[in-house]
Amino acid sequence: MKNILLLLFTIMMISCNKKTEKNDTVTLNQNDNVDFFRPADLGAFGSKTRLILYANFDECGEWGGHKESFEIFSKEDKQFYANYKRTKVDCNKIGELYGKPEFQQPYIIKEIKLADKQKKAINIYLSQLIKSKIKEDFPGNAGQNFGAIKTDSTLVIDVYDSDKKNLENYNKLLKEFRLEIVKYEYR
Repeated sequence: MKNILLLLFTIMMISCNKKTEKNDTVTLNQNDNVDFFRPADLGAFGSKTRLILYANFDECGEWGGHKESFEIFSKEDKQFYANYKRTKVDCNKIGELYGKPEFQQPYIIKEIKLADKQKKAINIYLSQLIKSKIKEDFPGNAGQNFGAIKTDSTLVIDVYDSDKKNLENYNKLLKEFRLEIVKYEYR
């Protein structure tokens, strides 16, 4: 009898000790409606309000690194567009250029008309960004910064940490826009 109780107790402890992992990815099906901002909210009728998605990297350590951004807006045609910008930096010239406009050289500037596929990608990215904010861990003097802000301040999400998942999520967004993926080595 003691052996049976001991066996049952051991089985219970092992089964309770199992770690279950949930899939945190957000997916939208082909047939799902795309919930997105109204055109009037992002400039269709003359408003200067924009949604800005940004990423700041730290390939130069605590001095920072290149920056990327998507400025999402609507024109009079009530269609959504994104102005994508990427800069490049020369970490070897930090001493002479840091703080000067030449430190962040424009590298890519591109206007993209958004299709439903890109709107879905933005929605998924925003959802993942919120989850990252909840579990954000301060990285010290060097880390990456990912965020989204609506210029009227009704939406502000800013994540500063060194979680690899943030870069993976950002690269998925870039892939949906058919843009060059960020290659980054973590220290």
